Order: sequence, then structure tokens, then C-alpha cells
Amino acid sequence: MITTKHTLFTLIITILFSCENKEIPSLNIRKDGEIGWGEKESCSIIYSDSDNTDTLIGKIKSRGGMSSKYYKHSFSLELENDYPFTNLPYDDDWIINANYIDKTFMRHKISYDLFREMSPGNVASKSAYVNISINDVYKGLYVLMEKTTGSMIGLNKTDSMAMLFKDPPIFIKERLAYVQDSLNYYQQKYPKIITSDKTYYIEEFKDFLFHSNDAEFSKNINTWVDFANVIDWHIILLFSNNGDGIMKNFYLYKLDKNTPFRFAIWDYDHSFGRDGDNELNLMERELNCDRAILIERLSKIPDIEYLLKLKKRWFELRKQNILSVENFERHIMDNDRVINEEVKTNFEKWPLNDQWYYDDNGYRQELDLMREFVKIRIKQLDAYFNRL
Repeated sequence: MITTKHTLFTLIITILFSCENKEIPSLNIRKDGEIGWGEKESCSIIYSDSDNTDTLIGKIKSRGGMSSKYYKHSFSLELENDYPFTNLPYDDDWIINANYIDKTFMRHKISYDLFREMSPGNVASKSAYVNISINDVYKGLYVLMEKTTGSMIGLNKTDSMAMLFKDPPIFIKERLAYVQDSLNYYQQKYPKIITSDKTYYIEEFKDFLFHSNDAEFSKNINTWVDFANVIDWHIILLFSNNGDGIMKNFYLYKLDKNTPFRFAIWDYDHSFGRDGDNELNLMERELNCDRAILIERLSKIPDIEYLLKLKKRWFELRKQNILSVENFERHIMDNDRVINEEVKTNFEKWPLNDQWYYDDNGYRQELDLMREFVKIRIKQLDAYFNRL
């Protein structure tokens, strides 16, 4: 176990203050008619926190893939003007995440916070908790997230080689028969594909991944991907055991012509003790990162020494106390201090024993499950990397 006096002092202070519940902000969405699933439609937002109340104008729609089957829906919000909700960065594009399947409301948020904590170069949405109402009717506790866009990531939009893709199927050799948009196979988000189609470039990358020989791969892979970022992405996958995050649930981006591709993480509610279908998984089933051709080839070509670099980085993060039981507990307590009363009201509206859950765990039981998972996983990964 890696710990410091400073860490223990911080943890004690956090626990002492955990009983103080801060009033969280609220968003009241005003809209004529239901919030649809197609194009965004006009709405107004009354935002209230402990300091002020503002009325904002924007457009909104329901959002979600598999999560659309749940009764509590997420939303995509686009404001007329940038606004810094609950001390988050100024922006006009937001995700209002229902976080329905995760009874802790923390798996997304802690994963994103840890990934950014690992390195200032790592991108993941900053997020905060809000209570949502629609036309004055309470809809529950939500996680308000920055939407991952070119602006949010910091792409150099004056550079013709800046680009952003969401869940591009680059690690799958065959071409998928079904995609969300047949005219935008790699889900190019920036620039707009009708303005500048970057398909040729990402297909060059995919061709390199699958068809370059080992010598070519070893020599040129660092011109295609940022090694430090790939290693951190690999480690957050291992640490969280998020099997869904290997082939999807990431953004791939290139800041400009002088930088290689990097990964930004997204959608981590199936992690830290829960599988993609919400089934309990205290490491009975371990993710296989080698499913991604990038990680497989990096790991198996000796000249790259990727696994040694991965090992070194793991123990750096352990020594820095970023990936530790103590730091994970700090994140849990920081979030619990904000929402421990709010979850009660949320679960009165959205019962804990709904058909979509594998069990009727309560909020506290699910927090303990996450704690147990992290203890197990850190012990496993310490042993794995010590054997390398």
C-alpha cells in the first residue's frame, strides 16, 4: 500500500466534512411539448445555484444509445451563448447525463477526474451534479458534463489537419455493416465532414495498424499516436476494468499537423465492479485490451518495449498516489459530500429495484462495492506489473 502522512491527513479532513451536504444547483428546462430524439428543439433553462438565478436560451434533445431504453433519459443541450454552469468552464455544448444504471452517480465522474489527474495532457469531460426539472416537474439527480468537441479539446482550428472522431471503428479489420451514419463511417465530429472529409487520413492510420510489418510499425508508430497518452488510456482501462472502453467509448483527436492522435475517454459507467450489462464483476471477468490492434501490436513487438513503459508508468502513478485506495476513497468522499442527500430524493422517483438492475443494492452498498473492487484490482495490477 502506498500512502503518505499528507494523504492520510487529507482523507481524515474529507471524512470529517463529508456529513456537510452542500446544496447543488438546479436546472429547470422549459419547453413546449416532449423533449424529442431527433433534432434539437428550442427551450429555455432556468439555472439556480446558491449565488444566483439565470435564464438561458438554447436547444435540447434526448440522447443515448443503449441507455435510451431506461425510463430516465439523458439530454444534449446547446445554448445560444457560452455559460459556466456550476463553476465548470464556459461552453455552449453540454450533456445532461441521467446516470441511470450507476447507483453511485460517480463512475463516469471519477474516471474522468482520475484520467485528467494522471496528466494535464489527458482530456476528459469536467462534470458536476445538478437537479433537473422539466416544466417545474422534478426529474432527478443528473451529472452535467462538458460535451467533447473540438473547442473543448482545444483543437487548433486554423490548422487543416486538426480533427476529432467519436468511437471510430479503427481497431476492427472488417468494415462494419451497420454504423450510425453511413455517410460518416468514422463519426468525424470536427471538422464537419461536408466541409473537410478526413476519412482518407484515418484510413491511412487503420491501414498502418493492420498491414505494416513489425519493423515499419516499430519505427513509425510514434508519428501516429502519442505514446504517453496511449499508455495512460491503457492504464485507466486496466484500472477500471472497462471492457466497453477498448473498442469504443473514446474520442480520437489530432490537435494539429504537428501532433499525433490522442485518446479522450468517454462513457465509464460500466466499470469499477459492474460490466456493460450492469452485471456484478469483482474481477471474475477481466477485460482484454489486446482486442485493440494498437495495444496488441505495441505489446507484442519487443523493440518497442511498450510493456516496460507501461509498467514504469503504473508505478509512477502508484508512487504519486493517483492510483491508490486512498485517492479513490478521497474521490468517493468528495462526491458523496455533495450528493448524499440528493440521491435519496432521486431514488424515490427512480426505484433501486427496477427491472434494469441486476440487484437491489442501495447507494451505500454500491459505494462499498466500488471500494472493494479497487482494493482487489490494485493488488492484481501491482502483482502483474511486478512480474513483467
